[in-house]
Amino acid sequence: MRSRSKACSYPGNKELSAPTPVHQEFVQHEFGDDGTSPNALAGGEVKGQNSPAREGVPRREVWLLSALGDVSLTIPSEGHPDLDGETRTASAVPTPGTAYINRVESAKENQPGACGRRTNPQVSSFTDVTHPINGMIVKKRYFSPTHWMFSMTLTPHALDWLDEQVRIQGRIWQDLMTCKLLARSIKAGRVLRWTPGQYGTHLPTRRVADDLLNAYLRTFETIYRIIHIPTSRRAYDAFWENPGLVNPAHVVQLQLCLAIGACFYDEMFSLRPQALQWIREADHWLESTGKLRLTVFDIQTMCLLHLARQTSQFLREYHVWASSGALVRAAMSVGLHRDPARLPAMPTLEIEMRRRLWATIIELVLDSSMDAGGPPMFSLDDFDCSLPLNINDAELDVDGDSKVTPHDLTEYTDTSIQIALGKTFAVRLSIAKYANSIKAETSYPETLKFGSELMTGYRSLVKYLHSLNPPPTKFQRQYCEFVLSRYIFSLYLPYIPRAMRDPSQFYFSRVLCVDTAIRLTSFFLPLSSSRQEPLISAMHNILPFESHCSDYVRLVTCGSCAFRSINWQAVMAIAAELEATIRQAHDTSPWMSVVPFDRTKNASRMRGIELLAVLQEGAKWTKQRVQAGHHNAKDLVYINVVVASIEAAMSNAPSEQAMDAKGRETLAEAKKILAEMSGTGTDAWDISPNLAQEGLGVSGEFWSIGFSGMEWDTSFI
Repeated sequence: MRSRSKACSYPGNKELSAPTPVHQEFVQHEFGDDGTSPNALAGGEVKGQNSPAREGVPRREVWLLSALGDVSLTIPSEGHPDLDGETRTASAVPTPGTAYINRVESAKENQPGACGRRTNPQVSSFTDVTHPINGMIVKKRYFSPTHWMFSMTLTPHALDWLDEQVRIQGRIWQDLMTCKLLARSIKAGRVLRWTPGQYGTHLPTRRVADDLLNAYLRTFETIYRIIHIPTSRRAYDAFWENPGLVNPAHVVQLQLCLAIGACFYDEMFSLRPQALQWIREADHWLESTGKLRLTVFDIQTMCLLHLARQTSQFLREYHVWASSGALVRAAMSVGLHRDPARLPAMPTLEIEMRRRLWATIIELVLDSSMDAGGPPMFSLDDFDCSLPLNINDAELDVDGDSKVTPHDLTEYTDTSIQIALGKTFAVRLSIAKYANSIKAETSYPETLKFGSELMTGYRSLVKYLHSLNPPPTKFQRQYCEFVLSRYIFSLYLPYIPRAMRDPSQFYFSRVLCVDTAIRLTSFFLPLSSSRQEPLISAMHNILPFESHCSDYVRLVTCGSCAFRSINWQAVMAIAAELEATIRQAHDTSPWMSVVPFDRTKNASRMRGIELLAVLQEGAKWTKQRVQAGHHNAKDLVYINVVVASIEAAMSNAPSEQAMDAKGRETLAEAKKILAEMSGTGTDAWDISPNLAQEGLGVSGEFWSIGFSGMEWDTSFI
């Protein structure tokens, strides 16, 4: 059994062998010339989809330890070309040494197929990892390369700095632990008193409730169609007229709409405790005993709960993924996956609501699978439900069964945005399966094929949105681009490190990721508070910034899950591009040997200034998220350290000193913010916490215990 210290114990006291080179003893799987694994289950072998450069090359899967968790590399056998097309020996992979923690079991137990567990060698430096990372295990959870944590490997110098802080456990480490304990205090203070079964006891005033409901209706309900707006409006008015007569199920559903709308109420998410309470009540209602059967109304509540968790609650990605699996199975149990035309006759309202709900469920399942880095667990063969008609809610008669005529697709209706996104279901589902597959290796030609199909759908979506009359809102347009952008990252982000080493083959991936990242961050950066700064003002005078949508800005500032992780991937891609720009300037400019990058006069410097400005604004955005209640010091420290290392490189200053200084400065600021949020007003403790008891005292477990990748976006409620 593996202990927290990464030392392994086994039955009996068998003598441990000496440290063994990683390419010889830490192989998990070896692939034959046809790309298949000899350990595959009978009847379940799938040949790898190899590019021409990979065909016929035996490959081995190696697991290494790091501050991120256990990372998996697929490497060639010794003497074969590596996956970049370069000829290397196995020694190109970091080998165990003084920087490793690498006690291994006996040679017999290390053979493939042997029972028992073994300790993996630790990554000595992420800058030395030249092979693609194709998997990660953090706190016993497996992540595929679509997970946002893989974007951290784009900034290897910051990861190496983090590894060093974990190893020495100095002041920076202690301050991070203080932030964690402050975050725990903040979480405890957000729990409101409540008697289970008494729903609606924490509702706001009618005026505030109106604002929250309107915020939900103008944002998410226009994209993910869940409720019938006229019916819900009537139920809402009836509640305020006589609250005691309203069914608790309607109260729970109303509260979830308010919880989602609370994300847009103000920039500080002041109603977060109430939103969390409404989520808590919905959880209790759905799990309460006494329900005779599952209904479409329950599915609506489950969809609203799923969205409320993403906007208000700091939930682990795998929890969201698991709940989406329960959602799709519940929907199938009431037949939402079948088109109503193939079911017994039903009113037009029910037909359209079933189609709308199923389209929403597909969106939620795809989102959660990409967040968690897991497969979506269903295919196009599992449903035949059509997209909803292009009609408005007011045209659906609750009491009658009159036929409705759909509008022309260029005419904007209440379902136009859902239809637009629905037309890209097939390509997005294919990409989600491809990018998260473990059976077949991804190949660059196959990736380009999927990317071409995605960009075709992307262009069609943008063209369709521009053809609508009246035009959609800015929130709707930006949210649609937000949804499609994550699939670009899932396909091409893993190739950015290889594009730095082999521009001739992978440069397209680098350009597309960076352009997408800049486009995505332009929706909320630069911050409004930075508009008067000299550099930002000068950039605005040259090329005016697009005005921001306040709803979208508040969503990415106050929201959780994908609303944080996709933008984090964008910021990391920009950081990687800036680092590459500096390196390339050293290679192409003879003046870089005597003049710092920030004093050169060439196109690279202009590009660097632009990217650095975006990156600095990204650090401010991360701080805003902390102030909005995310109590997440890890994001804040990491991005500021990345900025500090790049600024040092641009001025030819020592990066380690700059990173240490910025880390201490950022943590001091974070502790102050969290202390104010916790209500203690201080970050000092009467009795110093025992880090060993907290499970935080082992260097190699930094991300995989107290600060695991799944818990990076704060400790969860």
